[in-house]
Amino acid sequence: MPINIQPILISMEHILQDVLKTNFVPPQSPTAFREIAIPVPPPPGVTNFPAFIYFDLDNQFTLTQEQDIKDAIALVIFNWFHHLSQKWNGGTNNGISDLAACNNVYAIRNLQPTWYIGPRIPNGLVATNIAMDQFTRLIRDNGLRLAPKAKIFAGSLDNGSLTLALTALNRTKVPLSFIVDLSKVGNIGIDAGSIMHAWLHRAGFYAPNTTSYFITECSMCVMRDYELKNLFLPDSAFYKFFSQ
Repeated sequence: MPINIQPILISMEHILQDVLKTNFVPPQSPTAFREIAIPVPPPPGVTNFPAFIYFDLDNQFTLTQEQDIKDAIALVIFNWFHHLSQKWNGGTNNGISDLAACNNVYAIRNLQPTWYIGPRIPNGLVATNIAMDQFTRLIRDNGLRLAPKAKIFAGSLDNGSLTLALTALNRTKVPLSFIVDLSKVGNIGIDAGSIMHAWLHRAGFYAPNTTSYFITECSMCVMRDYELKNLFLPDSAFYKFFSQ
């Protein structure tokens, strides 16, 4: 069976970005990417925050696919903003968001990101607060141009995956880079859940993609609009789109 080497080569670039903190791009062509900007609402209680985040988008994506990806990223940003707004709770910062409540029901494993040093994370609620605070850091570093340029690569992924991203080992200056399968993008709910999953990898969370693991349950909560699980719709219907 032939090996799909393209994701491996792109992942090698991601590793170089993470380790060397550079904007290194393999020599493809001078116009291999085009920059896109996506607006970011100002989260409550957060200062010195950018109005946009930026990505270098692979020129293999059509304009329709570009809009699909921008809409999906905007939905991920909405979920992050919605969480922070509910947690802010009028300034007390002790609220429980819809996302945190959903995760607290289902997520019990791999609650700790790679860079975390501190008390044991006891449940999905606390893990959600940590993950969304890390999203705040990733978005700020991107929008203020503190992290290497985030790139969205067009690729062909195996096993039904829609996105692929490496798990970051660092907490700061992490590029929000990931791969999107050209042939699968186009469903807003699936796209957003898959990009949420990719960003959780960039936030330091590990797979595997199966029931009870935080990175999977958090992404599925987004895809279900925080609703409880349907016994007639298996988790695999969602996480088959996630990369390991």
